Amino acid sequence: MQAFTIRQLKSNPSTVIRAAEADAMAVVTNRDQPTALVVALDRLGVADTAAVRSGLALTLIQSGSISTAAAARIAGLELPRFLELLSSLKIPLTSSDPADTSSDLEAARRWLGLDAAPANA
Repeated sequence: MQAFTIRQLKSNPSTVIRAAEADAMAVVTNRDQPTALVVALDRLGVADTAAVRSGLALTLIQSGSISTAAAARIAGLELPRFLELLSSLKIPLTSSDPADTSSDLEAARRWLGLDAAPANA
């Protein structure tokens, strides 16, 4: 496992990612203290990385950190299947960013074959 400073992470994040992918993880330090751990999900050694990705996506969407479409991509699921998963888990479709919400609704309408125009139009 390699260690990188925050400055190194900022200036060349791909180097940190490559190191994590090669060694399963990399440490980011701030003033010689470990601050973050960059983990290569595919190298975690868990049998079902798809479940890890889905759990991460669900956590991020519940916290309002990302849009529904972004969460679906993280989970590796098509948007309709991800929407079904959210529904089955009773996770509301909310977003703090109106642009994200609008984008999610437009994508959902396209997937459902509906007109992309707003419902109140």
